[in-house]
Amino acid sequence: MFDRITVLLPADGLLFHTLTGTETLSRPFVLTAELLATDARIDRHALLGKPVTFTLPTDGLMNALSPRYLNGKITRIAVRSQELSGTRYAVYQLTVEPDLWPMQRDRNLRIFQSQTVPQIVQTLLKEYAVNVETRLAGNYRVWEYCVQYQESSLDFISRLMELEGIYYFFSHEADKHTLVLCDAPDQHQAFPGYETIAYHVTPSGGVVTEEGISQWSLAESVTPGIYSTDDYDFRKPNAWMLQARQNPASPVPGSVDVYDWPGHFVDHSHGESYARIRQEVWQAEHHSVSGSGTATGIAPGFTFSIINAPHFSDNGEYLVTSATYDFAENSYASGDTGDSRHNIHFTVLPSSVTYRTPPETRWPKTHGPQTAKVVGPKGESIWTDRYGRVKVKFHWDRLAKGDDTSSCWVRVSSAWAGQGFGGVQIPRVNDEVVVDFINGDPDRPLIIGRVYNEASMPPWALPAAATQMGFLSRSKDGTAETANALRFEDKAGEEHLWIQAQKNMDTHVKNDESHSVGGERSHYVAKNELNRVEGNQIQAVKGGTEILTGLSKVDAVVEQYVLASGSQLRLVSGESAIELNANGTINLIGKDFNFFVENDGHITTGGKLNLNTSGAKPGTSAPGAGHKGDIDAAVKEKFTPGKENKAGAIASAPADASQNAGAAANSQAPSFSGFGADVDNMVEKSPTMKQDITTLKKRGWVFKEGAAGKGTFADRQSRTITVDKSNMNDAAKVVQSLSHESGHALYKPDINVTSRETYLNSALSDEGAATLNNIRVQREIIANQGGDIGIAGNAANQKGYNGIYDSLSKGNISESEARTQIGRIFGKGEKTSTTNQLYEDYYGGWYDKNYPTK
Repeated sequence: MFDRITVLLPADGLLFHTLTGTETLSRPFVLTAELLATDARIDRHALLGKPVTFTLPTDGLMNALSPRYLNGKITRIAVRSQELSGTRYAVYQLTVEPDLWPMQRDRNLRIFQSQTVPQIVQTLLKEYAVNVETRLAGNYRVWEYCVQYQESSLDFISRLMELEGIYYFFSHEADKHTLVLCDAPDQHQAFPGYETIAYHVTPSGGVVTEEGISQWSLAESVTPGIYSTDDYDFRKPNAWMLQARQNPASPVPGSVDVYDWPGHFVDHSHGESYARIRQEVWQAEHHSVSGSGTATGIAPGFTFSIINAPHFSDNGEYLVTSATYDFAENSYASGDTGDSRHNIHFTVLPSSVTYRTPPETRWPKTHGPQTAKVVGPKGESIWTDRYGRVKVKFHWDRLAKGDDTSSCWVRVSSAWAGQGFGGVQIPRVNDEVVVDFINGDPDRPLIIGRVYNEASMPPWALPAAATQMGFLSRSKDGTAETANALRFEDKAGEEHLWIQAQKNMDTHVKNDESHSVGGERSHYVAKNELNRVEGNQIQAVKGGTEILTGLSKVDAVVEQYVLASGSQLRLVSGESAIELNANGTINLIGKDFNFFVENDGHITTGGKLNLNTSGAKPGTSAPGAGHKGDIDAAVKEKFTPGKENKAGAIASAPADASQNAGAAANSQAPSFSGFGADVDNMVEKSPTMKQDITTLKKRGWVFKEGAAGKGTFADRQSRTITVDKSNMNDAAKVVQSLSHESGHALYKPDINVTSRETYLNSALSDEGAATLNNIRVQREIIANQGGDIGIAGNAANQKGYNGIYDSLSKGNISESEARTQIGRIFGKGEKTSTTNQLYEDYYGGWYDKNYPTK
């Protein structure tokens, strides 16, 4: 009846003996073949991973055009010795699997974004060189974010296809096999020549003389009555997402309810589709038809129509869902062709019933939180959306670019999240955040915290500042010196609250405000101050009050103005004074006086009126001609540097109770830079230079004049910037020196002594930072019409320096790259002001001396 089964292998001398195994819809097949050879020395290793094809002759029930093929890859080889009919054979046992076999054995973590399940499946199949035919007819949702998480690639695509109702089978050819994706009953055809297969009864003890079906068995089983699934989408928090679907095949619909949560969907229609697919799984399981036969055209994924079925109602078309093969050719050993065995045990489903793969593949779960780095587009330090979500790069993600394409938008937990109220703290690019996953689902990350690391340290030095807690923000794209702050110091005896606004501060009290200070209070305003009171204002001072004004002071009232003193009231100005005493005496003193009235004038006295009385003495005194200078000095004394409180505001010096404004000591206004008014005026035109000096002063740096000819330099250890005395007569030179050395002082080079080259690069980057700062200050001063301070160093190098600075300004290179490029030019073209060596030789000599063996 049957012709011999043959095998095609990339090796000679092997004869087919047996073939067993199972093919099932949506499962990789596993076949086991035994081949015979008289030579046990065949190179087994050379066969691993190679293709093999088994050719099964067809009987041609309906004029079959070609034989049936089973093609796959050899994934295991074993050999044993066996004696058959007096001949010793080497029996080679081959395990044969589809091209999917590497996808069963790998393990990966990978993110897919904005793709449908068919797109994800085909991407992975293509990467593993699996031949694919797509017959899908359904419309599939786009998954915003889908993660393969610590699972094989096959498990990953299997669970997705099970959820979406996609299944597959293999179509075998002489030299390959193809994975066919399906989602509907009409996507299957009969194996050519086996459109109809007859059922016949095998005679007791006899054999069948033609291909057909010899056993046919039907069974029905109880399946659940209703399937329910639900989920939640934060973008539609009040949406009703629950989906329920009854199983009409259940004998007691609704009595057994299977409820799944979460359902892996965020759209109502997707949940409806998933519920329908689960219902179709049960419908397929409800009717179980199995059988066996010899028709080699019975293959999973193909249909056939049975005729002459045991029950007339069973005649009809069926889809083969699984086939278990048992083939043998024993004539090599016995010489008897009757020993051949060609049996196929199978399961089928009426072709009108939609097949769905049971959801058996496990969905991965995360095991606790993990950390990730916040990312965003190039040049952005804060990247968020309307929900305050951010993008992250997981440490395990090998394919991520580290930009805004690295993940989906991830929600951020907040200490308080209300309806238009609560707390907001957006994690910034490069922050390390703690990520957990809702219900352990890797597709649903949630940021629950933030942590420091070696690259992102706490704002206050620990453990020294362990008693301090609070918040220190950072101006967008700013530095450590540009921040808003709220800090609490809880060290016993030194408790302190520090508040800083980097620019503006607005406080709005909708009703009453009470302000109480137990000790002293200092108030400093660098520019103007405006106080407005809609009602009345009362100021009460138990002690004295002193008001010093550097220019003019105007008091103006619409109605009555009263100046009252319980003892004495004096108005003084230079050589003049008016004094009103509580005893009724009024004294005036001055050089001249003039009374002028438009109309009548009256002088009335109860006693005598004496004019030009001989020997009379003044009843009071005037401050004298130096009075204005004394007041000016007293005002300036209140703004003397060095009298700053911990919050950075200038505090007034304590007043001496015996001293009045007229006795204040003369003093000169201090220089901001420490190098005089001309330098200060130029510094004022550069925001960078002004901020640098302020920052360095806060850090304890000192600016001083050095000896002539000894050079200009910054000493980080002593926190001193020394300017060569020979530059002191040129304000532009001084500012140039300050801008360059401040660049050194504010930059912290990462010195790398691994090799001479790495050391030179890291050391010269310090010079690059200083030169960049010099150019930045120079351009700011020029832009504000303040003159040109120039660039420190060799004029021949300045074109190169400016070109690099321009590239940095345009965003073509990073700050780090700019420092390195300028540093290399600096090293080869500039000399030190102290040793007159090229900087490359200066730094290189130090390295050679300290690391002679490297």
